[in-house]
This record gives sequence, structure tokens and C-alpha cells, in this order.
Amino acid sequence: MSPRVAVVTGAARGIGLAAAAALLEAGHRVALLDRDIDGVPAALPARVRERAVAIRADVTDKAAVRAALESLAGRWGAAEILVNNAGVSPKIDGRSAGILEVTDAEFDLVMDVNLRAVVHLCQLCIPAMRERGFGRIVNIASLAGRTRSVVSGATYMASKAAVIGLSRSIATEMARHGITTNCVAPGRILTEMAMQAGPEVNARYAQAIPVGRLGTPDEVGAAIAFLCRDDAGFINGAVLDINGGFYMP
Repeated sequence: MSPRVAVVTGAARGIGLAAAAALLEAGHRVALLDRDIDGVPAALPARVRERAVAIRADVTDKAAVRAALESLAGRWGAAEILVNNAGVSPKIDGRSAGILEVTDAEFDLVMDVNLRAVVHLCQLCIPAMRERGFGRIVNIASLAGRTRSVVSGATYMASKAAVIGLSRSIATEMARHGITTNCVAPGRILTEMAMQAGPEVNARYAQAIPVGRLGTPDEVGAAIAFLCRDDAGFINGAVLDINGGFYMP
């Protein structure tokens, strides 16, 4: 696998940090984008830190993201790998809003972070990928975008289903330029977002998973890194379900 320049959003913790670490272990140079980058380098293994850079940016601020990518290009070159991981799932007392409770503010926030930012990042990164004839885009969807969810609300489910549709559109349009676009759809993973639901909800959820536990960020990160490999070029428009067998399409 050739060393590449990668960008991972929402990379300060959880799946984003695990994906960045896996890409660094694979030999890539990785820009970790997040609103909160304090302590990010220290969270990475010492042996890979010299190939990592943490950049403070809010993915909903297109101008800030553009500036971050231009800074990265000046330092290492344009991104050839893009992992759109940043996401939000608002909760009220640990519970997602039902359809009759969803406010315009919640809807706008979730769509801005989970969907519109993915569109913007792809629009900013694809031109250079197309020029080089190589690109790997991995968009983080969710089990909640694949089937019913007992814990995710209407806005989150809608945003993640839309990410899958968007990814298939990009995969169809850009594959002839050497750019693949795929999704991973994690189920219940041990992240801060999942912990918002509380230990009782997660314990019940684990009982319904055939492997008998929740997943780990490292397991998802490894799958993301695999889809970014040079020799994964015939995997395009796919959705990789990572849920311990909870959902089997």
C-alpha cells in the first residue's frame, strides 16, 4: 500500500481517532480534524505521531474546512483519503427525540454535521483526487441508517440513510477517475455518543447482539483502513455492516 495523505473528521476521539490511528499504522500521513484537538497527539502511539497533524476545524464551517485543507496541501499535498466521521446524535436525558418532538434547531444541526458537511468535504477533496487518478472516500453511516433503531431518533436515522444514498451517488460518478466511495455502518460501539444512552440501555442492547457485546472503535477503525487500501479498488458503493450480527441484510 502506497503512503497517502489522509483526512479524518471528528478525529479527536472514538471511531475517528481509531480510524486515524489505523491509517497511521498503515504508513499514511493523517490530518485529524476536530473542533476540540486538545490532547489529540498524545492519544496516538508515539511511533506514528510525526506523521500526524491535528487541525482545529468545525466541519459545518466550509470556509474553515477549506482553509484547513489548503494548509494541509501546502504541508504534505492534497488529501487522497477522506474519512467523513464527524457526527452528532442529540439526546434529551439520554433519550432521542421522537418525530413529534423534533425541533427545527435539532434537524438543522444534525443535517449540517452528519450530511451537509460530508457533501462539502467531498466537494473540496474530490477535484485533487480526480486529477491524481486516485481517491478513497469512506463515509461513516450507521446501523440506524440501515434498519430500524430502538435508540436513535428520527433526525439521526434520516441523516445516516442519506449518507448511504449520497455515497452510492459519488461511487457511481467518480469511480472512473480511480476514486472509490464506501460506507461503514457501525452498530453499537463503545464511544461517548453511545454512552449517552446510559449503561442500562447498552446492557440490554448487548444482550441482543449475537457476539454478546458492544463493538470497539478499533474494530471499526481497522475496517475503515482496509477500505482505504490501494488494493481495495474494486470495492465501491458498498456498505460494510459492523454490528456483531445484530443486523444481517
